[in-house]
Amino acid sequence: GSISNEIVQHHDWLPTFLDLASAPDVIDKLKNGYEAIGRTYKNHIDGHSLLPYLTGKEEKGPRNFFFYFSDDGDVLAIRMDNWKITFMEQRTAGTLAVWRDPFTRLRAPVIYNLRTDPYEFATVTSNTYDDWMMQHAYLIYAVQAVAGKFAETFRDFPAVQKPNSFTIDDAMSKMSEAAG
Repeated sequence: GSISNEIVQHHDWLPTFLDLASAPDVIDKLKNGYEAIGRTYKNHIDGHSLLPYLTGKEEKGPRNFFFYFSDDGDVLAIRMDNWKITFMEQRTAGTLAVWRDPFTRLRAPVIYNLRTDPYEFATVTSNTYDDWMMQHAYLIYAVQAVAGKFAETFRDFPAVQKPNSFTIDDAMSKMSEAAG
């Protein structure tokens, strides 16, 4: 066996499995419009084939960033290599309450080095975190570039559905629509 610290996202498995099935260009085909089972699919898949990495043809995986989204569609954080830049936090500790209680939007992002702080405790346990964070604030600019590039994909491929809501507001809206 082996251990890898490369970033893998579940979106990466579709192009990987299709690459294994001799369809390595599915991502490009979907972007341009792909005919299958009597329908044309035009979609942007945020995935990369892991096959070259898994077979040893490449030393590194194809993904160097990862977006953390809430169930409401908010960008909570962005991981870039070893770095995680957090914009919103879930401050409820465990239990089902994490689904009920809202995320806290931070006025300034928090930076973690996941290699040296895998449990993200530095903001709680370090007396010098703020000094360290100011020395690494340049990472925020790099993440902004990654976020901008990601946001550009919505120009050609807008969201096809909005995130679901678990509140009474959504149910009331649907009842109002039905009533006319």
